[in-house]
Amino acid sequence: MKSIHTALSVLALSAAPVAAAQTYSLVVNGQVSAAGAVTVNGQTYVPLSALKTLGIPSSLQGKTLTLGTGAAATAPGGANQRASLEGCVGDTLFNGLWRVTVRSVKPAQRYGGQQKGYEVTLDWKNGSAVTTDGLNTGVKGLQLILQDGSTLESETVQDVLYRKLAQGAGNTFTLAFYADSAASAKLTAADKLLVEIDPAVLKATGVKAAYTTHTPSLRIRLGCRK
Repeated sequence: MKSIHTALSVLALSAAPVAAAQTYSLVVNGQVSAAGAVTVNGQTYVPLSALKTLGIPSSLQGKTLTLGTGAAATAPGGANQRASLEGCVGDTLFNGLWRVTVRSVKPAQRYGGQQKGYEVTLDWKNGSAVTTDGLNTGVKGLQLILQDGSTLESETVQDVLYRKLAQGAGNTFTLAFYADSAASAKLTAADKLLVEIDPAVLKATGVKAAYTTHTPSLRIRLGCRK
């Protein structure tokens, strides 16, 4: 049986001769895709692998190609997550203002092992032309999502929210995320780091910078590395 990628290509090109197609290189979340885009009769098509990178699932059954899950949106970090720029550990995600790269995720504990969690080390750089901080640009917070769907908050997130950075400047932060004592005994692996950003806050504060995407929030999948 043909792969989904091949099936999509057949569907896309069946309406016009191959000679009428115009191909383009494709960049997804700042990364060059191995497969390009193609325009046929004014319609542009991208490979399903690009949609998968963006967190959009797909399935092919018979002659029906389904994108997404068909379910209503759930809480952030669930099967249907908020629209975000997405990448892996080692990827640099850039939303027009902040460049963020997660470097490592390590287990952590305190109080003699009574509380367990994770330490996330990340680079946080100002990619705008002004001096600013996370709070005044709409950064709401950072959440660590575990494989069982539970969420851990960082007690040290203020380092990211309040640290003013000049144009092109950056810092490396190590943020600690701990579960309470009861949850520590059944702690599951770290799955995603979510950086929630509300672009409306940036407009309200008057900071002379702008996000280049309407979905500036970031989602880093911690199970993959680039």
